[in-house]
Amino acid sequence: MGMNMVACRYASDVNVERAEDVLTHKRLLQLAEDPANRPAFDVRLVQVHPTYNGISINSVDVDSTVKDECASIHPPPTFGSSPSLQAFENHDNNAHVNDGENDVNPTSRTTRPMHEITFSTIDKPKLLAQLTCIVSEIGLNIEEAHVFSTADGFSLDVFVVDGWPYQETALLKGELQKGIMRSKEQPQHSVASLNEQGQTVSESVSNCVKIPTDGTDDWEIDTRLLMFENRVASGSFGVLYKGTYCSQEVAIKVLKPKQLNMDMLKEFSQEVFIMRKIRHKNVVQFIGACTRSPNLCIVTEFMSRGSIYNFLHKQKGAFKLPTLLKAAADVSKGMNYLHQNKIIHRDLKTANLLMDEHGVVKVGDFGVARVQAQTGVMTAETGTYRWMAPEVIEHRPYDHKADVFSFGIVLWELLTGEIPYACLTPLQAAIGVVQQGLRPAIPEHAHPKLVELLQKCWQQDPTQRPDFSEILDILQHLTKEVGDDGEDKHKDKSIGVF
Repeated sequence: MGMNMVACRYASDVNVERAEDVLTHKRLLQLAEDPANRPAFDVRLVQVHPTYNGISINSVDVDSTVKDECASIHPPPTFGSSPSLQAFENHDNNAHVNDGENDVNPTSRTTRPMHEITFSTIDKPKLLAQLTCIVSEIGLNIEEAHVFSTADGFSLDVFVVDGWPYQETALLKGELQKGIMRSKEQPQHSVASLNEQGQTVSESVSNCVKIPTDGTDDWEIDTRLLMFENRVASGSFGVLYKGTYCSQEVAIKVLKPKQLNMDMLKEFSQEVFIMRKIRHKNVVQFIGACTRSPNLCIVTEFMSRGSIYNFLHKQKGAFKLPTLLKAAADVSKGMNYLHQNKIIHRDLKTANLLMDEHGVVKVGDFGVARVQAQTGVMTAETGTYRWMAPEVIEHRPYDHKADVFSFGIVLWELLTGEIPYACLTPLQAAIGVVQQGLRPAIPEHAHPKLVELLQKCWQQDPTQRPDFSEILDILQHLTKEVGDDGEDKHKDKSIGVF
């Protein structure tokens, strides 16, 4: 199979100095002709130069020692250092700004070794989601991807990834091979099976009841059965609608096809991968998804009373103590369930806590959630600065205790009805949290045991923070102490059915 069969875009995108990579791609495409080799893959170490205001370091007049520090030890990615990778470099360096200054010491902006993973296999629906899952499951963060198809039905997918701590590639190749084998043997554990007929393969165990399958995923939704009503919200990811699916009220998150990029596809596949496996009364219930482009959408139960963030800051609602404790217990139950299933939310904040018509609070939005790695730590900056744990802001390894820190900020928000660090920008707040141990000011009238709890949750040292099972015990004891104050509930007109 010749490289001339790959889309002409390949020739225009490839780095002219990387002829050996073209030979590697040709070899992988030839390997992929044999079904036993699919997906064929290769891994190599690459280095990305940072930029200063969009200009490569090599063309900037900086101290020669900085240039020496930034000299390429490893070759560049096959497709050059694109704006998205350079933006990643700059964002990563800017996260370490001192005292809110914009000018960073240039010696901190050195080149960063990453890995480039190239897959070749037969082109088929959902392939990108499958490969993304394999890469994400071993704790890698995809910073860039280039996807090509050949005229005779094969694909070449090139990912530049961050998050593998070792420079040698043998161990990473081994982990990828294991991930590929898991995908083939246990299709239920990935977004979609690697079965080339597009059917779900069920590995039956002798002592299990074999459930028949009709060859389709039970969560794959036919968009013709979705009825769209009014638009609820709009963001960079797409649009959220209220609608119905087979007469049930649902929320429909639709990805905007014009804005689709690798990060959005990664979040979409991760959200489906996680949501389809979880079922708890305090987690927003996943109903299904459409994974056939261009109609990518996720369908969940409709939460009629919206987010706690909107309730507090847009409707100017307020929580009396008994109601606050109930809402906090609801969140703790949902989060405890997620953590028991090795799922870290990573973006716990009031905007992602939704209320149904009965006032039950549920955890939602799993776009950046991740299944915890076997090592128990992860290193990727995610979430939203005002609620983010210091170890996540600093790109240090973190675990499920990062969610507990965010919960502490949520408790404070429920108590005060204010936005955390409202007088600071998100970046200023992040710098304060990391460097000065900054926390929101606690009101004097607050219940001392609630104050004690939220201070435990937002401790700088993650190991000192409680688990959600402990948090739930504390909240339940506090609820008994406070009592079910019926008079307060009836007087509290601001929170409706609560």
